[in-house]
Amino acid sequence: MPVYIQSAAQISVQNPLCDDWLIDPIALHLPLQRAIEADYKRFLDPIASRRMGRILKRAIATAVTVVENSGIEQPDAILVGTGLGCIENTEKFLLAMLQDGETLLSPTYFINSTHNTISSHIAIHLACHAYNSTYVHLGISFESALLDAFMQFQLGRIRSALVGAHDEMVPLYFSLLEKAGFWEGKTAAETAVSFMLSDEKKENSMAEIKEVVLLHRPSEERLMQAIEQTASRLGIPKEKWIIPPSVKPIFGESFTNQAFELYAAAVKLQRGLLDDYVLLVNNYKGTETSLLFLSKC
Repeated sequence: MPVYIQSAAQISVQNPLCDDWLIDPIALHLPLQRAIEADYKRFLDPIASRRMGRILKRAIATAVTVVENSGIEQPDAILVGTGLGCIENTEKFLLAMLQDGETLLSPTYFINSTHNTISSHIAIHLACHAYNSTYVHLGISFESALLDAFMQFQLGRIRSALVGAHDEMVPLYFSLLEKAGFWEGKTAAETAVSFMLSDEKKENSMAEIKEVVLLHRPSEERLMQAIEQTASRLGIPKEKWIIPPSVKPIFGESFTNQAFELYAAAVKLQRGLLDDYVLLVNNYKGTETSLLFLSKC
């Protein structure tokens, strides 16, 4: 069963909820660049918004945007990938517990700190009672959520899905990772990307997802074999699959920045800026590898 990207939206270090980055990207200068916030008054009640962390506001804003742009108000599934979850609320809860001696703690930070809070908040906001799941697998968290959606489509269980990737980076956690040598000169950033997928090709469909493949510790030979076998099964020669330049210099890096790669590829395919067949490869620290096969609609 074909799977099409009907709409996509991002909040990042670039201007939010638009594609300005394609023509006039904002340059990244700092080792940690936090996302540029959108105007959330259009998406959230001010009172409710005050109790939410930034990651939840971003998730709802991008989700509502793709719902509006796609016309699919009630997706058959909501799937989210996150490497760190709501770490800012986790930090606030732990610091309050430390400073107040485990007394007079507000439950709000704890309630909003669990990883599945993101997908749950989206579902509650959309009044969606369909399949809802969160994947937390560090560097392939987003691809894990996308694979679940793709499999649900192939099994005929769903006809639409809202798939997202959401991560935030707070200064304290950034400094700890930096001391451990995790960033190694990279620009740390935050992720908020939502996609609306469906099995119906429409006039404004952005791209088709042909296949999603996850591999554990593949050798170079096994990786090339997986690419060749998948290309053969799809009936498209391996030579036609183009690996585009990475968008990390534009959006920075996080545990789920592969969602930006998919987002950018879909935008460029829709505008005719990439060849017909695109292969996105993510090799996370030599342990987990994902392959995303896309084509022009």
